[in-house]
This record gives sequence, C-alpha cells and structure tokens, in this order.
Amino acid sequence: MTTLDTVPAPAAVSVPGRRLTALGGLALIAGAALYTAGIATSPPQASEATADYIASLAADPALTQASAVLLHVGNLFLALGFLAVPGLVRGARGGWLTLIGALLATLSHALVSGWVLFDFWTMTIGIELDSATAVALSEAVQGGSVFGILAMLPMLNLLATPLATAGLARAGVVPWWLLAFAIVPSIVMFVVPFTPLLFTAVTAVGFVPAVWFGVAILRRVRAERAMGA
Repeated sequence: MTTLDTVPAPAAVSVPGRRLTALGGLALIAGAALYTAGIATSPPQASEATADYIASLAADPALTQASAVLLHVGNLFLALGFLAVPGLVRGARGGWLTLIGALLATLSHALVSGWVLFDFWTMTIGIELDSATAVALSEAVQGGSVFGILAMLPMLNLLATPLATAGLARAGVVPWWLLAFAIVPSIVMFVVPFTPLLFTAVTAVGFVPAVWFGVAILRRVRAERAMGA
C-alpha cells in the first residue's frame, strides 16, 4: 500500500540541493494556502456578466487588492514549488508524466500570477468610469486575439495536476485515489456559479494533491538528511 511515508532509497544530494528542494515543498504548501485565502477574499458578484464583475471589484477596493495580492503570491509559490515535484520520482515509472504535469503546472501558475494583477486595472476602471464605458473598455481589451490566447493558457492546469498526480501514483509515491482530488474540483468549478464560500471549499479540496506533494518532498528531504545522503 502506498503511503506518504514511502520513501525509495535516496540518491546523493548536496546540502544546498536539499535545502532548495525543501523550499519547493514549503512553497507548494504555502502557495496552496495563499491561493485559497485569495479565493476566500474574492469580492462576491451578482452574476458572471462583465458589468457585474467590474462592479464587484470596484465596490470594495481594499478587499479586491488583498485578494489579488494573495492570489498573485500564491500562484508564484505554486509555480516555483511544482519544479521540485519531479524529484520525488526514483526510477523510470511515472517519470515523464510527472515531469510534463509539473512543467505545465509551473507555466500555468506563473501565467495566472501575472493575470490576477489585471484585477487592479479592472477595479480602477470600475471606480473611475461609468458602467457602460468601463464594460466597453474591458471588452475591447479582452477582444484582442493575443489576449484571447493568453487567457486560455492558464487552462493548462486542468491537465497539469492530474498528470503529475498520475505520474507520481505510477511511481508509487502517492496513492491512485489522490487523482480524484486533482480532477473533481475543476469540474465543479465549471458547472457551479462563482460564490466565494463554495469556491473556497472547492479550491481547498483541489489543492490536496499539491499539499500532499509538498509534505512528501519535505519527508523525502528529512529522510535523506537522516541517512546522510
């Protein structure tokens, strides 16, 4: 039975390398917590319409900025943390799946970390402009072809965490049932309208794999240190 305590024989790792790897594990845990806090502080909106979205961000600038900063830093930490995930694999099984999933996750979270700063702009046009002008300006910006491509790239994370989880499960690092936590929450977010409370709970559940990876990395580093690797 695969458990979090299952640690294959370690390869020799330098002390700085272990410390960097440990920071990756901590970044995954901290990033998941900060991202979830960012969702929890997201301003509620009346509907998915552009006008209601702009109005929600403009209604409480302090809350909007707090949420954007939490999401920005959380995504940065997750992007960095996922770079340490492939190191959990010892051997050929699951290596490529884990590597591809981790790199896609890093790319996705790095993109989103910059993307959420767009909330500052959206908030400001909602404060400074009338609703019709703000909506027209927002739609004009988002109507660009390059903008549309960039907006789709963060969707890579829908594949990233499931791939990384499947790779680690195949390598015997995590249990296969963890894959459900990597898939189901994303589906829920697509079919349920946004509400901060519900999405906070769903986000927390969706980050169970990332936190699991982070804890596994820290235990791996501790085991290597104890064995003097």
